[in-house]
Amino acid sequence: MVIREALFTSLDNEPLRFEDERGWLEVLYENEDLVLKRSFSKSGVFRGLHWQRPPAGQIKIIRVVSGAIMDVVVDMTDTSRDIRTMHIDASSGWICIPENAAHGFYAREDTIFEYVCHGAYRPDCEVALSVEPWLRTNLGDAGLILSAKDMAAQPLEAFRA
Repeated sequence: MVIREALFTSLDNEPLRFEDERGWLEVLYENEDLVLKRSFSKSGVFRGLHWQRPPAGQIKIIRVVSGAIMDVVVDMTDTSRDIRTMHIDASSGWICIPENAAHGFYAREDTIFEYVCHGAYRPDCEVALSVEPWLRTNLGDAGLILSAKDMAAQPLEAFRA
């Protein structure tokens, strides 16, 4: 009977919501192994590049609910630090970002984005990496919106594990 009750436990707690000029982020569910988030980003917003180093790696499973993004990943085990991109929209379905990848995205239009993280958020293990020069070269200066945290991040090319 305990198993049956556990299977039907409600998860209807209020999400944590953070808002700023870029849009908002909701933490819908979080425990020590799993985080479910939803965000809204205005067109021109870049969120990232973020990575959690071991021992607190996170696997992220992402999708675009509405809108379109340019997804940006860097394999942190590859010293070349090549930036890889993929255009994703609501028709793309769920995509897995492995724990060795730093991740971010550029909102090509107003976008609702969801992600499931396997592994808890650990700010002591988080690394923020700046790819601002690359973004400006590839996207232009017009309308690029970054958070203060992302503007202050260390340059990707300077990062040493």
